Amino acid sequence: MADRRIMRLTWNPNNWELPTGHIWREKSQGNRNVAYEHQYGYGHEEWLFNERFRIDGYQYGYIRGVNNLSSETELINQITLYTIRDDKQRCLVGNLFNVEIIEGFEEEQKKIEALITSYKSSMIEELENVNADFEHFKHDQLLPNVKFKWDEADIFHQPMPVNFLYGAEFNRFQAYYLKDELIEPIAKAFDKKATFCFQNGKASNTSEYSKSSLKKVTTVKRRHGEITDDLYDFLLSLGNKKEDVSVEKTRIGGAIIDVVVKHGNRFDLFEVKTSNSALKNIRQALGQILEYALLDAELNCSRLIIIGPAELRSFEREYFTRLKSMVNIKLEYWVYKSNEIQIEKKFLIEK
Repeated sequence: MADRRIMRLTWNPNNWELPTGHIWREKSQGNRNVAYEHQYGYGHEEWLFNERFRIDGYQYGYIRGVNNLSSETELINQITLYTIRDDKQRCLVGNLFNVEIIEGFEEEQKKIEALITSYKSSMIEELENVNADFEHFKHDQLLPNVKFKWDEADIFHQPMPVNFLYGAEFNRFQAYYLKDELIEPIAKAFDKKATFCFQNGKASNTSEYSKSSLKKVTTVKRRHGEITDDLYDFLLSLGNKKEDVSVEKTRIGGAIIDVVVKHGNRFDLFEVKTSNSALKNIRQALGQILEYALLDAELNCSRLIIIGPAELRSFEREYFTRLKSMVNIKLEYWVYKSNEIQIEKKFLIEK
């Protein structure tokens, strides 16, 4: 009989590639009733998908729930990973298959210990950058406890919100067996991985799930929300109906699209960036918005629109013109003008 489990990961908006920083208190250290990340500002799982810990096609990492398995367990056929965002929303992260438990296997432990030692200075710097307790990490000997084939893993490119993982048991970092009643809803969620799901309306708080202890991140999210709020009003002023406008409610797989406007069976997709450099806004948005437009073969897009507060300088306009000539979808850049009072003048459309 296949061994299938479901396990929780600590929340990480960096897709478990780098630590993101958690609120922590020194006085909580050593208190087993306080989550590890709130004792030290990081969790070992936050490097779970980091490419530098990939050896011969195997990804090495740490999953807290694995520590609660029987010492006789050597292989788990499937681990479904989920997480809980800062706003308490439960999200699926992905499925790992044929996960090997390496804790206690000397050859594997030596291999990964040597690799971690070679990158430890970088990991300390990454923790220092997010105000975590990097001094504690210097003396922390906790090593990865699993390995799995990376090309067999099925990971959402952004965690997928779900409504069926609520209850006290899912607050814990345990190695629960995957119950029959969860198999179907989880399978359906994975079926939607590359599906465009339009949902009209406006998210009540566009930055709530991205809250961070880092001041610079909080500031960016607030500016982003200001732009999307004004964009919603601007689109309505152009004659679009409320039922045809979506602000951070429409998904393609696990990812939320900033703004979508529906025109019958065709859609305009908007990606908002906040840099004072138009070139940087285009660079950051282009990959995302093309992915949204092309991931679902059934999606018909009329326009892809990048929005930022910076106007195009002459060389940027020339670059954008060349870029548009190479893309078989209408691509536009809109300038957000925060100083304008009238909503009709808030956006300068660079076609």
